Amino acid sequence: MMRSITTLVFALSISGLAQAELLTKESAHSVQETMDKFESIVKEKGMTVFARVDHAKNAESVEMEMPDSQLLIFGNPKGGTVLMQQDMRVGVELPLKVLVYSNADGKTVIAWENPLSLKESYKLENTAVLEKVAGGLDKLTGAASK
Repeated sequence: MMRSITTLVFALSISGLAQAELLTKESAHSVQETMDKFESIVKEKGMTVFARVDHAKNAESVEMEMPDSQLLIFGNPKGGTVLMQQDMRVGVELPLKVLVYSNADGKTVIAWENPLSLKESYKLENTAVLEKVAGGLDKLTGAASK
């Protein structure tokens, strides 16, 4: 059994599909309020919002139900371009995404992939931008959750 798990991890690493680290924070607000606050902060910081997806509303459109869940797709071309100039494949990870959802306990959670985990999957030599993005996401999600 251990050999097959090791083989799977090795195969994922070789294919560049190493799992990204998912970071989460609880919010003191509802999903709607948290996402409204997060989107507002992102725009105030001069970033581009590409899309806001309401997963629960989309589920309703096909007569299905799910807990509140919204995804914001946003970014700053300045940072993303620096990364894609190093390894174009990282473009599959960009722009950034933050998910706000209601968990099984009814608590609001903010979730996002740790940008620093991109170093493991792509050929990125200059990772200063990743460190800046990781710190920025921590601050932005913290501000939206309070």
